[in-house]
Amino acid sequence: MDANFLCVFQSRITNEKVKFVLVNSADQSLYQDRYNEFDVVVNTYFATKDEGWFTYTIYEQASPSNLIEANAGAIVETGLMFLSDGQDVTTTKYDNPTTFKVYDAT
Repeated sequence: MDANFLCVFQSRITNEKVKFVLVNSADQSLYQDRYNEFDVVVNTYFATKDEGWFTYTIYEQASPSNLIEANAGAIVETGLMFLSDGQDVTTTKYDNPTTFKVYDAT
């Protein structure tokens, strides 16, 4: 099945939901039988939302436009997301040298 995906995010603070559909034609995965890959523009869906934790549920469905969870198909993924404004995000890069010791057992 060339499924579309209903994405439902719910704020753990306000219980407000954000819903959108990722259509199959936008899937960028090279191996769609194994995994699906999409670009999601966060500001499109979360621009007015407060920073914080969101639970999410992803449903597969045939419809490219349905936003009603009861009309969607099976749940394919659930999880937790932290929405951040990105201002305080820092990355750490480690440049530790790799050294190998070889012992001659003869």
